[in-house]
Amino acid sequence: MTKPSIGLIFKTAAIDGLREILYFPLWWYGTGLGETLVKLLRSIRGSVRYFGVDVWAKNLFVPMYGDDSFGGRAISLLVRASVLSFRAVGVLLWTFCAVALAVLYLVLLPVATVGFVVHLIGILS
Repeated sequence: MTKPSIGLIFKTAAIDGLREILYFPLWWYGTGLGETLVKLLRSIRGSVRYFGVDVWAKNLFVPMYGDDSFGGRAISLLVRASVLSFRAVGVLLWTFCAVALAVLYLVLLPVATVGFVVHLIGILS
């Protein structure tokens, strides 16, 4: 059995490394972006469940404590509407955070690349 030459090993490693470096931006804005957006959307849906907005909205017109009188229904509607609005604000804030994270994901690679090149030029000069 023959041993592979050191030159062939380095050549293969260099070609594979260069291929991975060139493929990385395609992965970042393709597969990576898709996975990130899916996770953020899943997180937003989870925040709706966490804050219970769907349950509060479904029960908005159901009288609290079984009080079917006009006053009981009115108070129930006001209380549930106010609680629902505060919970919806929580979901809205998390949605803004998720959008900010998505924008950060889009901007991170170019900013990191520019920073790397600027520091590399500073080191080499």
